[in-house]
Amino acid sequence: MLIEKIKKHTQLSKHVEPTCCENNICVTLDENIETKSYVILKVDKFYNDLKIANRPPSIDCLIIRECEKIGYGLTLVELKNIKSAGSFTFDNLKNKFNTTLNDFIKVKFKDLLDRDYTEIKLYFVSQIENNKRDKGLKIESLMDFNFKFNSKTIRISPVMPNPTIKKCYTKV
Repeated sequence: MLIEKIKKHTQLSKHVEPTCCENNICVTLDENIETKSYVILKVDKFYNDLKIANRPPSIDCLIIRECEKIGYGLTLVELKNIKSAGSFTFDNLKNKFNTTLNDFIKVKFKDLLDRDYTEIKLYFVSQIENNKRDKGLKIESLMDFNFKFNSKTIRISPVMPNPTIKKCYTKV
């Protein structure tokens, strides 16, 4: 029901996309997740369309999918076609996730999107290899930073391009 409401929403429907890709960096959804069971919102397009002087930084994609049995999973995705940690700033990336959680979800679309999600994941998708020395302090700091969302504490997971978002399961 939530997925359909988002797809029909006056403002949000303009930012629904079939994929989550930027500059040949993507995330995919497990083939067992039916298209009617998820929605991909381009959050950065929403903020860019506002045409305001001090546009806040925002993530690329917000993906909501129905969980098995009951509830919804939420995945926030920032896509960067970079190979080095020197190519992004910690504060900018942190602010992108913060804007999405605390403005987009909690303020702008509170009535529809602010809920107790069964599962919440934050992905930073880039070509920075997790086992390389280059990972460095920025990635470590990113992984250690805690976001509070409703009653949950969540962290950003750095992942290589084309991770697959799996079904979420509700523990009953």
